[in-house]
Amino acid sequence: MWVVAEYLPVTLFSFRSGIATSSGAKTLFLPTPFAIRTALVDAAIRTYGLNAGRRAFEWIKELSIAVCPPERVVVTNLFAKVLKPTRKEDPETPMDRSIAFREYAQLGGTLALAFRVSEPHKDELISLVLQVNYFGKRGSFFQLRGQPYTVEDLPAEFIPLDGVSVQGTQVQGQLPKAFVAGLVQIMDDWGKSLTFDKLNIFSEEKIRLDTDRIRKSVILPYRLVRSSKSFSYYERISPDNPASV
Repeated sequence: MWVVAEYLPVTLFSFRSGIATSSGAKTLFLPTPFAIRTALVDAAIRTYGLNAGRRAFEWIKELSIAVCPPERVVVTNLFAKVLKPTRKEDPETPMDRSIAFREYAQLGGTLALAFRVSEPHKDELISLVLQVNYFGKRGSFFQLRGQPYTVEDLPAEFIPLDGVSVQGTQVQGQLPKAFVAGLVQIMDDWGKSLTFDKLNIFSEEKIRLDTDRIRKSVILPYRLVRSSKSFSYYERISPDNPASV
């Protein structure tokens, strides 16, 4: 079965793409599977304790995740003043002033997440999604609209976040069987070799790219409607609305 949770964004959303640099931080439109799974583990630890989070990690790792994106996304482009470690050998000036490119997304509408879960973990999953109030960068807050509900089959408007990943010369995953159009975004997810200790920020174990953390190409049903030097406005493509195609 699928557990569906609907969230309303209450602040601007910002989540730097894994392929972007810190000085050119382009944002994704939606939280990644990596961020969603990690938010659930964090909720388990805060609610039930560290050992409960360790146990929850195992079944959260096996969840299939799908999303119904918000109807509109407006991405603001700007330059901000930042501090970064200096390259000078001067202990009195450890930081230099610089500028960096930043993007913030205003999500217009509901963000719905669906999780395919087995019956033994259904109630625990519902209790965890109730505790989640932000995804990705701290401050990107979301408000749960109501009690999560279950459905037997995934609704047609949901998009699985199981995209294509490239590891070395091997291509894994499958493209969707059919889609109208859309934009490709690179989203991180947990790899099969990821362990709880590697995810734990207090552990000395490191997360390795392409094994513990994999990048997937996900097609989001958005089209660019309008843009300028300071913003880009996107609308969700809906097969039921010919005017949007």
